[in-house]
Amino acid sequence: MIPAVPAAIGLACGVLLAAAPAWVALCAAGGAVGCTALCGWRGWRFLAPAPVALLAGLLLAIATPERAAYKAPAAAGIVSTVYASPLSGEAAAFVATTMVADGSMLPRALRDDFRASGLAHVLALSGFHVGIIAMLAMMLTRPLLLSRRLRHVRGALVLAAVWSFAMLGGLSPSLVRAAVMCSLLIIAGLSGRYTSAWNSLAVAAIVILAWRPGAIYDVGFQLSFAAVAGILAFSGVLNPFDPHDHPRLHAIAAAVGVPVGATIATAPIVGAVFGKLPLLFLPANIIAGILFTPFYILALVLVALSSLGLPCGWLAAIVDGIYELMARTASAFALQTDVAATPAALVTALAAIILLRIYLGYKKSSAGARA
Repeated sequence: MIPAVPAAIGLACGVLLAAAPAWVALCAAGGAVGCTALCGWRGWRFLAPAPVALLAGLLLAIATPERAAYKAPAAAGIVSTVYASPLSGEAAAFVATTMVADGSMLPRALRDDFRASGLAHVLALSGFHVGIIAMLAMMLTRPLLLSRRLRHVRGALVLAAVWSFAMLGGLSPSLVRAAVMCSLLIIAGLSGRYTSAWNSLAVAAIVILAWRPGAIYDVGFQLSFAAVAGILAFSGVLNPFDPHDHPRLHAIAAAVGVPVGATIATAPIVGAVFGKLPLLFLPANIIAGILFTPFYILALVLVALSSLGLPCGWLAAIVDGIYELMARTASAFALQTDVAATPAALVTALAAIILLRIYLGYKKSSAGARA
């Protein structure tokens, strides 16, 4: 197993320490050197990347200039195509936001509804969107599986589609995180190797922080990694059904556990940034999860037809209808509660989340042992 998790934690700590007073950073650097020597002992080698990465994070944060946001040249053309299509104004703005992160024409009230209902991740390009792109690319390239020699070609085409989409979205931290994790999963599948979701998440963090250390202060980076960590930590322990005895119930519970886990882990960040937490996130996410995938695929087809100058009014009407259902869902479940965003409250919330995960994990393992 690649020790990516301790390396990612060390790198993040190093970047954060670069903003601390000089004497604190020097003490941390000295401690990292000492820990590196200690971790050379057998049995501690798995942790050795952490202090090394901490030193690397310090140096990267000091030496790397802040990079301007990436803007794909093709993004403007896609936005023009979307607004030139037969879509209604709000639906076109929604499609532009979810394809190339251009939310300049998205109504403020709609954005507020999606945030208040716990659906803000639909508007911010993330793993949800990358997963749909990867799934669509795999469906379109499925005939290549008929030839063993073309299996790797299929993998390369899926990777090209995923990274092309990430570039169109401006290579935001959430998109790069999703693209890196998707790439590792595809490469592991082609090579016949096992891949760890936690390691993949850590590798994504290393890639982003090595490229742009300042991304650690970006709310999108924090929410994206916290959400995936929450899904990995809670979706399994919250599922009461055995995948072998009750496969369908297990699948349904797993789908429900995804938004629950993500919301639990991101709650401290959302509360600290916005001072509010969504209350009806679960039903909103279940409905949106059902509607968004067909909406997005049909919207991609619509944009492709529009760019070729082909008639697509009937398709635009369907996309408009699904968009209207999602907008009404966001409005109907837009209920929030105010939260205290004091440092003490944040520390308490983080401690409660960790203790909850430990308790649920212990309870599930005890139930498994009794069974």
